[in-house]
Amino acid sequence: MSTDVMTQPRGYLIDGKWTTAGETAEVRSPYDGKVVGLVTKVGREQVQAAIAAAVRAFAVTRKLSSYERHRVLKHVAEGLVSRKEEFARTIALEAGKPLKTARVEVDRAAYTFTVAAEE
Repeated sequence: MSTDVMTQPRGYLIDGKWTTAGETAEVRSPYDGKVVGLVTKVGREQVQAAIAAAVRAFAVTRKLSSYERHRVLKHVAEGLVSRKEEFARTIALEAGKPLKTARVEVDRAAYTFTVAAEE
């Protein structure tokens, strides 16, 4: 598995908008201490904005029909499966886990969303 650094900082999504504004921090592997990625730090203002956006989103999503909830949750599960290797690699690098174990985590997440969609 390559341990190349993800050279573009990972931003954050607040209220449907991606941004990388802010200070960049290195993500290091607990396995060997190497830098495996870059993330954008957020401050109090961004956290408060994220909370407010989540409250507004809940007001909308709580009114979704069971069919619409099923569709959204199934879409999330399918997205996890389609990007399984990418997510597994990120988990393995950030947590210092074997890639095989990280793949199981992605499978479990997809399964959880699938079960939620069926419920």
